[in-house]
Parts: sequence; structure tokens; C-alpha cells
Amino acid sequence: MQRRFGMVFTTAVLASIVLAACSTCTASEEGDKKAAINVVLAHELACQTYDFDKLDSLHTADSRGIEESYPQPTEPGLRQSYQAYKDAGVRIDYHPQDAAAEVRGNVAWVTVTLHSVWTADNPEGRAMIGGEWHATFVESFILVKTPEGWKIALGHTSQLPADFGVSPDYRAAQGGMKLVKVPEDGAAGKAGLKSGDVLIEYGGRKIDNYIDYARLVHAYSEGEKVMVTVMRGQDKVTKEVTLEAMH
Repeated sequence: MQRRFGMVFTTAVLASIVLAACSTCTASEEGDKKAAINVVLAHELACQTYDFDKLDSLHTADSRGIEESYPQPTEPGLRQSYQAYKDAGVRIDYHPQDAAAEVRGNVAWVTVTLHSVWTADNPEGRAMIGGEWHATFVESFILVKTPEGWKIALGHTSQLPADFGVSPDYRAAQGGMKLVKVPEDGAAGKAGLKSGDVLIEYGGRKIDNYIDYARLVHAYSEGEKVMVTVMRGQDKVTKEVTLEAMH
């Protein structure tokens, strides 16, 4: 009886040690995730405030950024591009959302959705950004753990197109792009478009199929108004749609 009790006690102690170790690992991993995300958020703030010294401190010496599918050194390109905005008097207001991280040993991957508003009071700045510019980016970073903490080794930015607020029929080869689903709370739905409408013009450009529309999705920014024409049965309907941020 005593031997059985001793075995049970030993097993319980070992189980508690294993569980404690797992808990420590989980806590450590969560801490690394938060730390890596904080580095990325600090990177975004440094870009917004043109704090180039801070920006340098958050990157490895050989950090790379992917532009047009080709990795290039982060510096001096990143500094030069933001310096041009700063010199032109452009103000950047970033709103990071949906930051997520994965950690594998000394490597972390962080992605963040970044809503942004770009403004300027002077003609040079307004000409550079086209007045007031709203844009949403998805940014991905690979970070490595160094003795000084997490640092960015690779970054990639993609700009999301403005949201028209429809689910299109991808199959039609000609005759327009059928709107399979138009949520009432989306951009198109608020403008009065309906499911089943067939888009034939977008911003004055003829739409014969989905490909015609896809070529134009980056032609307009969030908040811009686009005149669109659809066929609703035998009727031609024209509406002004205010594009929204992609979610």
C-alpha cells in the first residue's frame, strides 16, 4: 500500500513538474510574441514620426525590404523615401490593427494590418500624395532575436485595394461582371446596387468581365467616389459609390 502510494505521489510530482515546464514555455513564447509585435509597432511609429535613429535601432545591420518582389537593403531606401515625405510636409497617421505573431526559437514572424491617412497643408505635399490619401497596408516582418532583443531582418508591404463591397462572378467571359452578392452595409450596397446587377462600367471604363474590373481595383483609393453603371434586367442604372477600407 505504501509502495503504491509512493508511486502515485512520485507520478503526481513529475506531472506537476512537466505541467509547470510547459506553462513556463507557453508564457515565454507569449512574451516573445508580444515583444516581437512591440518592435513592429515601434517601427510603424518611427516611420510615422520620421524618427530615423529609432528606425535604425529596430533593424539588423543587413535588414532587407521586399519591393516589387525583390529584396533590397532597408537602408538607405527606407530613409530616403520617408525623408522625401518629411521634406514635403506630409503628415502620416498610422492605425495598426490585427497584429499577430508566430515564434520559432530565435525567429519570429509578425503581420499587421495598417490603416493610414496621409495629409499635407502645402502644395508640394498635397501634389505628392494627391490631396488627402487613405490607404490600408498589410505588412509582414521576419525578426531575429539578438542580445539586444528582437530586430527586424526582413519586411514586406502590400497595399490592399479599396473595397467596392461586392462578391463578383468570376466565370463570365463577356457581357459585364455579375454581382453575385452585394451586402447592404458595404460600399456598393449603400449606393443602391443589388445582388444580380451586372457591372458594365466602372469609373467611366467599360467592364466586359471580371478581368476588366480587376485591372482597375488599385486605380482608386479608400474614400474616393466612383461612378458605376450596372444592368438591372433591361434597365441601365448608374450610381456613385464611395469606396471603403478593405477589411
